[in-house]
Amino acid sequence: MRLKHIEVFHAVMLTGSVSAASKLLHVTQPAVTQSLQLAELQLGYALFTRQRRRLVPTREAQALYPEVQALMSQLESVRRMASALGSGEGQGFRILIVPSLAVKALPEALKRFRRRYRDLPISVRTMHSNDIARAMALQEGDVGIVYGRLPHPALSDELVATGRLVCASPRSRTGADRRTTVALQDLLREPFIRIDERDPLGAVLADQWARLELSPRAGITVQTHHIAMIMAEQGFGPAIIDSFTAQASAGDLHIRTLL
Repeated sequence: MRLKHIEVFHAVMLTGSVSAASKLLHVTQPAVTQSLQLAELQLGYALFTRQRRRLVPTREAQALYPEVQALMSQLESVRRMASALGSGEGQGFRILIVPSLAVKALPEALKRFRRRYRDLPISVRTMHSNDIARAMALQEGDVGIVYGRLPHPALSDELVATGRLVCASPRSRTGADRRTTVALQDLLREPFIRIDERDPLGAVLADQWARLELSPRAGITVQTHHIAMIMAEQGFGPAIIDSFTAQASAGDLHIRTLL
């Protein structure tokens, strides 16, 4: 299939008709029909059957569609990168950062940065770590701030700060417990608020469960460290978060360093 045929196929799959696909692609209906016919001729099988006024994808088309979606996503990434390269002036300093570090750590750093670069426009976008890596590779940001390392052939990284994992617990739950440390393996045996495994911290905890041959206990799973902290503040139980996020707590939490 030629790229033109793939774009037409994708448009018809999205819209369900030749007329709607032609409007989406800004081409004539005969051009869409001809591209579909040529694609089917090259492939040797039908991609759609006509039912009333709609085109219904065949089994082959449904199997092909996920790969086409992935390709179209990559094409959109290329377009975004080309646009970013062509409009690099006047954008200022673009910061991409994980949400939890944007709450307290970033504002404190920006205060010092602003004293030196008062007139420089700054934009801040919060994203998850993997999204930051993709966006940086597409030159959609000037600096990306994440936890840990994200190996990518198009990027270089530098350590700017170190933190610790901590356990944030409602004081009503810990009672008279004044310990400033707690063993990670002890926490893993009890229900707690944890980070999704797609997050670097969540992946570390999943590895620890596997190492200890434990199954995660029923609890609450969230996407960001900040949400985990808020859940702990609201009394839902202990949360394992990073020390930067813990510093932003406005609630009455008992913070213990993990061993």
